[in-house]
Amino acid sequence: MRTRLSPTLVLLALVLVALLAALTDVPARLRAELAPVTVRVEPASVPLGGTVFVAITAPEATVLCVQTGGKQYPVTRQPDGRWKALVGVWMEELPGPRIMRTYAEVNGKKISVDVHYTVEKRTFPIQRLRMTKEQDAQYEAPSVQEEYRLIRAAINHHDAEQAWQGAFALPVDGRISTRYGVQRYRNGKKVGVHKGIDIAAPTGSPIRAANAGTVTLRRDFGLHGRTIVVNHGSGVVGLYLHLHDFDVAEGDLVKAGQVIGSVGSTGVATGPHLHYALYVHGTAIDPVLWKTIPSGW
Repeated sequence: MRTRLSPTLVLLALVLVALLAALTDVPARLRAELAPVTVRVEPASVPLGGTVFVAITAPEATVLCVQTGGKQYPVTRQPDGRWKALVGVWMEELPGPRIMRTYAEVNGKKISVDVHYTVEKRTFPIQRLRMTKEQDAQYEAPSVQEEYRLIRAAINHHDAEQAWQGAFALPVDGRISTRYGVQRYRNGKKVGVHKGIDIAAPTGSPIRAANAGTVTLRRDFGLHGRTIVVNHGSGVVGLYLHLHDFDVAEGDLVKAGQVIGSVGSTGVATGPHLHYALYVHGTAIDPVLWKTIPSGW
């Protein structure tokens, strides 16, 4: 027995087919006007010390920036026309839901797009250290303040061009003796948090660049020891402390895996190790988490 469709249903079906055909033939510029900016964040739930990777499609945009947590972050255009941004999550932020707002100017019109993500709670261990007054005084010496100033300046320098590609390898083969986020107390007083990881290894062990970049600082400091800063671009900067020796100079371009120095115990150190830290727009994040990153980065 055949079922006959009513003339109304037949007409509706024809209209739908016509609409679908028309949409598939919309010019690229018109499609951009229909959805001028799309924003994707990975991961949707990021742990303390993690990084939010932001991918933006905005073919007609001329100005873009990302804002979250009261801070504004730069957006860089990639050779393929896409835009990218990175947001580092500081270890002492309050966990919970967040809103990321992307501002754009498209064909002379200012628009904004909101996306949601969540900061996950994470517990960090406590480390209690005992030091003599003489040892403790080293951290307040004027020369040490100058060390911090120079290192901060190198860490906060933004190079828009991205030199790094893909995940970051750990620079040394060894045991992680102190992890990121450890809450440090010296002589019963909280003095800060561990902003990187310590990798214990024999003196002279090769230290390799975690990824490609430019050496922007190479100094022999009293507290931090022999220090190297590598600017990887797009707001990502690597810090290497307590080296035994240098294999690069300031201004050198380095490739991922290239030897830049060797493990030592220079400066204030209890034994041979590398202190390695990774910063995203000046925020210290957990470098172990960058051993894997979202595809396309």
